[in-house]
Amino acid sequence: MITGDIKHLEDYKKQLPTFIYECLKEVAAFDFTAVPDGKYKINGCDMGVESPVTEPAADRKLEGHKKMIDIQYEVEGEEEWLGVETIFEAGECIESYPERDLYFYESSPKGESKVYFETGRFAVFFPEDLHRPLCQGESGSRQLRKAVVKVPVEWVSVK
Repeated sequence: MITGDIKHLEDYKKQLPTFIYECLKEVAAFDFTAVPDGKYKINGCDMGVESPVTEPAADRKLEGHKKMIDIQYEVEGEEEWLGVETIFEAGECIESYPERDLYFYESSPKGESKVYFETGRFAVFFPEDLHRPLCQGESGSRQLRKAVVKVPVEWVSVK
């Protein structure tokens, strides 16, 4: 997983696969104020823009993908935390939807790391990176605006 602030994207350029960097540049330039929630294209990839509400972590599932890389971007709001864990530390797959490339896992007994996510933050989740999005913190449920870009793994190469 790679996470950072989109306003410092140029500083992350050396760490990111070129295609992921190009997608993030498109996300940074995208005018989210001019569009409603829905599906859009970024560099040929599907991007979902949505306005979800955070929920108690117990109501959220630890998820992962095998064929896609998730680029998540916080358009507006504060997601007090996302759970993050590697597939190697997680428990068993407890639910799967291969046609949607969506798999849910048990968390490890140690639990997940927590990543604070606010307006302007991005995270890149590779297939080895499981994530529990939209978790509310101590301040309760919050409305967000978020974009998720689905990048096919085979489109990305690391040099």
